Amino acid sequence: MQITIETRPPAAIETEALVSYVFEQDNPIEGAVAELDRIAGGALRKLAASGEITGKSLEMTLLHSVSGLAAERLLLVGAGKPEKFDAAELRRLAGAALRHLKARSVKRLVFLARENDRNTAAAEAITEGLLIAGFESDKYKTEKKNGKEVETAVLAGWGTSAGAQAERAVARGRIIAEAQNFTRELVNEPSNRLTPRMLADRAAAMAAEAGLAVEILDERKMRELKMGALLSVAQGSDEPPRLIVVTYTPPQPRSGAPVIGLVGKAITFDTGGISIKSADGMEKMKYDMAGGATMLGVMRALAQLKPPVKVIAVVPATENMPGGHAQKPTCRLRSPANPSRSLTPTPKAGWSWPMAWPMQDSSAARIWWMQPRSPERL
Repeated sequence: MQITIETRPPAAIETEALVSYVFEQDNPIEGAVAELDRIAGGALRKLAASGEITGKSLEMTLLHSVSGLAAERLLLVGAGKPEKFDAAELRRLAGAALRHLKARSVKRLVFLARENDRNTAAAEAITEGLLIAGFESDKYKTEKKNGKEVETAVLAGWGTSAGAQAERAVARGRIIAEAQNFTRELVNEPSNRLTPRMLADRAAAMAAEAGLAVEILDERKMRELKMGALLSVAQGSDEPPRLIVVTYTPPQPRSGAPVIGLVGKAITFDTGGISIKSADGMEKMKYDMAGGATMLGVMRALAQLKPPVKVIAVVPATENMPGGHAQKPTCRLRSPANPSRSLTPTPKAGWSWPMAWPMQDSSAARIWWMQPRSPERL
């Protein structure tokens, strides 16, 4: 989707749909929307007076051929209470608007930011919302939604002087949104299409494209490093584990800055091992690699955002299966972080060495870790 900034008056822009938003308050038709109402001869105030436009969160009011507007349609989206409105709500609202129009085969839209939202944070949030909402998880569906993609979006309301800053915000929003969509694509893969080795291959391809350093450790290297905790999780599966290490090194690092360590769990399918989980919801255990996928998405974004600090992401990838060699309760294992420990069978047991990996680079490293989130939140 192409996203640009337009400084012309929104009412004069020819497009398939002009989008803006109204708040849930006594008079929802105010500010920029009041100007559209004036051009339309008071049509919007009449709808508000009749209760058809209330401003309730994500309420959709779609009008066709509004007098005075060059757009074929006008979509007003409810933004909820103004005191609760922020960039996250604006992102959600923009995404909901795109999905609403996409279902109606709209190819071109203009998004009019309200008078208090004509800043870089808003431009970034709107861009993210549009691009994330445009993502379709129909890779393996026979009937795809071909021909329904929104092709161009224009952000309106910014003056000429603010246009350049808004364009930079759009570029940043695109980087972040595309990184999120990269993560979502990984998370949506079925487990037989994203084994630990396949995830490592995808990570290596992403790193090569983004200009990041990558190191993939196989099970032999893990044994050399005595990574018994991670290997113990993997030993119940026929699929070998992989440890993925992706490194971003800034071209001009900030003096004295710590190395940032990111650790993301990537259990590509988690049955629970010998302590097997119930059948109810077992199909969702493919999502147990979402933490690792998130960290790979973060690294993809960092390669383009170029912060002045070094970042190392470590993604331990394995299956957790109930095979004949599966780890058992009270088994003892060894790892550099803990020479001998008694085991409670859980994939978290394999995190000790990956968590320590960034510390090899700098004793001042700061470490963040990511567990999977439900797919509805990704």
